[in-house]
Amino acid sequence: MSLDTKEAKDCMIVYLKGRIDVHLASEIEASLQKIIQENPKLHIVLNLKDVEYMSSSGLRVFVSMMRLLRENNRNLRLTNLSIAVKKVFEVVELMDMFEIFDDEENALQV
Repeated sequence: MSLDTKEAKDCMIVYLKGRIDVHLASEIEASLQKIIQENPKLHIVLNLKDVEYMSSSGLRVFVSMMRLLRENNRNLRLTNLSIAVKKVFEVVELMDMFEIFDDEENALQV
């Protein structure tokens, strides 16, 4: 799993690449929490275009991030979900819980 960032408008865009599974979830969560803490005024956009697999552990990380951000009047936006990742959200019925956008451009327009 790799993670890159780019600031755009009032958001920090985080590009995740690889697999988000039980073995990597804690590491990913720690990295994302650091990004949130270091950028206290920015919303977070997770670009998941290059995430090839995500387990329920990844969902737990996203739910945790969303709660942390909302406590500080910030948003978590997800974009570019692959079919496999979108299916995980659909199976556990969390599609309505998150702000999900087809592409990065639309996520930044909010």
